[in-house]
Amino acid sequence: MDFDELVRLATGHGVYDYQRKVALCGLPELLRVPTGAGKTLAVILGWLYRRRTWPDATPRRLVYVLPMRALVEQVSEVAMQWMAEVAPEVVVNVLMGGEGVHDYDSRWVLRPEQDAVVVGTLDMILSRALNRGYGESRFIWPVAFGLLNSGSAWVFDEVQLMGPALGTSRQLEAFRRSLGTASPCSSTWMSATVDQSCLSTVDLDAVSTIIGLSEADRTGPLRTRLEARKAVHHLDLDPDPRRRARSLASQLAAAHLAGTRTIAVMNTVAAAVDLWRELDRLELGAEVVLLHSRFRPGERSIHYQRAVAAVDRDGPGRIVVATQVLEAGVDISSATLFTEAAPWPSVVQRAGRCNREGEIDGAQLLWAEPAKPAPYEASDVSAAGSALRGLEGIDVTPEDLAGQEVDLARVSHPVLRRRDLVELFDTSPDLSGNDLDIGRLLRDGEDLDVAVAWWEVSDAAPDKSNGMPARDERCPVPIGQLRELWGPRGRDVTVWRFDHLDQGWVRCRRADDIRPGAVLVMRAGDGCYDPQVGWDPASRAPVPGASRHLALAEDPARGDTATDSDPATFGKEWVELLRHLEEVAAYVGRLVGELRPEGLGPDLLEAAVMAGRLHDVGKAHDAFQAMLVSGLDHEASVARPAGGPWAKSDHGGGSYAKDRRHFRHELVSALALLGQGRPLLEGLAEPELVIYLVAAHHGRVRVGIRSLPGDGRPLEEPDRLAALGVWDHDGLGEVTVPGGVIPAQELDLTVMELGTGEGGRSSWGELALCLRDRADVGPFRLGFLEALVRVADWQVSSGKGMPDA
Repeated sequence: MDFDELVRLATGHGVYDYQRKVALCGLPELLRVPTGAGKTLAVILGWLYRRRTWPDATPRRLVYVLPMRALVEQVSEVAMQWMAEVAPEVVVNVLMGGEGVHDYDSRWVLRPEQDAVVVGTLDMILSRALNRGYGESRFIWPVAFGLLNSGSAWVFDEVQLMGPALGTSRQLEAFRRSLGTASPCSSTWMSATVDQSCLSTVDLDAVSTIIGLSEADRTGPLRTRLEARKAVHHLDLDPDPRRRARSLASQLAAAHLAGTRTIAVMNTVAAAVDLWRELDRLELGAEVVLLHSRFRPGERSIHYQRAVAAVDRDGPGRIVVATQVLEAGVDISSATLFTEAAPWPSVVQRAGRCNREGEIDGAQLLWAEPAKPAPYEASDVSAAGSALRGLEGIDVTPEDLAGQEVDLARVSHPVLRRRDLVELFDTSPDLSGNDLDIGRLLRDGEDLDVAVAWWEVSDAAPDKSNGMPARDERCPVPIGQLRELWGPRGRDVTVWRFDHLDQGWVRCRRADDIRPGAVLVMRAGDGCYDPQVGWDPASRAPVPGASRHLALAEDPARGDTATDSDPATFGKEWVELLRHLEEVAAYVGRLVGELRPEGLGPDLLEAAVMAGRLHDVGKAHDAFQAMLVSGLDHEASVARPAGGPWAKSDHGGGSYAKDRRHFRHELVSALALLGQGRPLLEGLAEPELVIYLVAAHHGRVRVGIRSLPGDGRPLEEPDRLAALGVWDHDGLGEVTVPGGVIPAQELDLTVMELGTGEGGRSSWGELALCLRDRADVGPFRLGFLEALVRVADWQVSSGKGMPDA
């Protein structure tokens, strides 16, 4: 079918001329069209049309990035509706405030060969593209990193709200072009009010392709929206900050028209809450709804649905008090809209929620100066106020507002440099658990969030068997406000974070323990959250529990949070190691055949298949085999099938001996291949790549190998090298693998030391860094190859095959 027919079947509507151009010519680097003109349709259905018409030239994954959660909810909902009508095989996934590989919507990760739409907030998606996935186990980070940076068509919407992330997204695109990817990627930035100069970064200066409205659009069906009018009026508010919200509430109540929607967009959550409380006290009869970003998903969804629901024309109407969550993207209209003065692009976007369809006579755009300019630059707020004063009493259209020349301060943000990206490839933390800080690259300091859940716990730490808080339990909280609340001058509240070394929840003792993107737990009895108000540091009422939307039980990544974790080892049956190796190698081969990554040569792909064939050799180690049977009672032990060595067991999990804490079988696998297993790699062009992929396939062994607190050693040999529960000169018996046998051997752990070893052998760090820095490999290709092996291992471990297998 042609594009017009595709759109008609998906939406029931016709096509604008510029949307057709996107579908036929490709997603541009810059899409610049007014608010309400259908940008979302243009890129989603345009991508789908091109994917169906020119699949080899179109990335199989559309990654749609938005600055706020409310926008994610709307875009993902319409995308699901459209795909249900015309492409039910295309999976729509959500990455928002904790949804990821640990939640139900991880299909884009587990089925990388399928066409998919991934919609999410900029911090959730860009943190994954930088190998530091917020709200996600560090051991899963490399998988999303490898997949997002290969075969993805990126779309960044409402770029005027992206802050530092705008420059970061441009730099990432530049590095994908210069460093190379497994499959081609593209990036599109779109907005009604974008300043093109803001898209210029040190490594990606020029914008190559731009699509905007055509003359046919301006004179066609879009004309009604483009000419929708609203009258500009200033409100004089009480100058006393204590009475400002009450003064505004009374004037909004007077301006509100029965049977219509009134929207008030405030610059801060605190101002919105104050106004909502004053309106609620007035008992207007009209429904009053509060909507901002500091709610748990369940409550936020309830408030959002109330805000956007159709208004009864014969009723008292509705007043929606919101923050920037209604500033852009949300398809909602009002007869009366109030906004605090804000940077001009934000004013234009907010005004787009007033008389959106051009259907209301007498629509009003009301405004007033904010009590304080924060979180914006004072000069931007002042310039917007001057522009609005010049329009007093005038009926304006969206294009009238967008055409105003209003000065904006140029804000300097930290810049992602190539060196930063390369360093982020290594996901190993230091011994204190610290990582390179990416928060500064995503949002301004005051906008950085953590995710907080409230549990019914005492002073003792939460039980680690509870797992991580589910998405519906997590509330985004400004990190600065939490640190202030928790700090020496704050309230007596308790905060816990999950520690991957201690394998459980530990109490935050320092401000640095509370890091951007972290998932934290507070006691429900400490308060600080109200379902009607959201995050509220002043609230002392106990926090009611939220529903726990847990991951699917068969998700093999679930629970992979601690250094010792290996949840996929425990399944429904005993599986011999040889069988598991054969099945994973076959799955990697099928993935390679489906994906056909043109940026990877045959030697690199052969190495991935071989890594699948050898990845779990280390499970033959006595420590692993003993762990598998350690949890069996006598009856289960007798019933256990004969054979072995085993890769999987059918019971809930054993435990390692105390002197084998942190034991990682994949390190044993790599050491075995560096030793007596090396002959199996003869004839391969990329033996070091095979060894690296084997070592890295659980995310614990990366660029370096080092001892961790608690790594055991024989008591009689305290100086013996040890790392991740593995000892130098450990014995490993003969192992049968697909196509050969690895002889019995002693493992040599000196590879973990810096410098060159005996016979000129490279250290592990040199081996890994050589691959990361090679021109024909690089971080993006290497991450993709890691993802292939990891996904194949997950899927085989969960008993799933390829759809056509």
